[in-house]
Amino acid sequence: MKKIVTAAVVVFVLFALSVPGAMAQTWTWSDPAPYTGTNPLVELAADSVTGNLYAIDNTGEIVIPALGTAVAGVVVAGGTLPPVNDMAAGPGGIFYVIGATVVGTWDPATNGYDTAMTQPFIPSIDVGGVFKSLAVDSDGMLYILYNGADGQYILTGTPPVIADEAIIKFSPRTLNLSSKGNWVSVRIQLPGDLDENLIDVNSVRISEIAVDGFTPKPVEIYPAPGAPWKVETNDAGVVVLKVKFIRYNKKGGTALDEQSLTYQLQSIMAGANKGKYPVTLTIEGMLTTGEWFTGTATFNANVTKKMK
Repeated sequence: MKKIVTAAVVVFVLFALSVPGAMAQTWTWSDPAPYTGTNPLVELAADSVTGNLYAIDNTGEIVIPALGTAVAGVVVAGGTLPPVNDMAAGPGGIFYVIGATVVGTWDPATNGYDTAMTQPFIPSIDVGGVFKSLAVDSDGMLYILYNGADGQYILTGTPPVIADEAIIKFSPRTLNLSSKGNWVSVRIQLPGDLDENLIDVNSVRISEIAVDGFTPKPVEIYPAPGAPWKVETNDAGVVVLKVKFIRYNKKGGTALDEQSLTYQLQSIMAGANKGKYPVTLTIEGMLTTGEWFTGTATFNANVTKKMK
């Protein structure tokens, strides 16, 4: 029976794998931005949590690349793989690789390469260069260091996005901020016939908390260590993934504070008066087949006395 899908929005970023029947990746590539630093770069790296871009220059220093105004680019015919100049592991365990003039994926199971994805824009004022380094962030954004004849450029690729609907439910419906319970629960229902068994539980995370009347806060809250999780069928006959997050840091100390939903809400709602406040969580995750999803769940935060 087809799933009933309502309410929250889920975005899927589709990655092609080197397996039979894999779909070509239709990436959107921004125009190249020239690197304007003093020393040439030799390698790129992206933060797996924040997505911030860093690099190593030719003196061995770690730097934040300074980029100039984007320039017009052209798409040129890609080359072949191998040889490989660089590789990086992306979300969902996908390996991205670059050759001198081509970007693709590599499948460790088959030792196969796939270069069917849309290729980057090359700066039209400096064609004839080579790809030297590759980085990928937590959302699958690709960064490629391009060495042209007259300078270096950073090529930026945005993964393909397909919007669809899904349901993400949060329990309890009202969260008492003075409660010191262990966990809260989230149930994730994917749209259509997508299989919840394919969700990589370790990739599921709360990425933003928005409380009415307060500034939204980016976070990285993962399922509670050691907490049970399962794919189950609810009373309506719908298959969902149920995961648990830390409600209150019973273990004490600061190590798990930022992973505690109560701690984060209290930090966001400092000075809040007694009452109930609508909360929206943004929740993201990956399927083992490479798709990236994000959705929202809502509940009320109950403040029983004015917060400090």
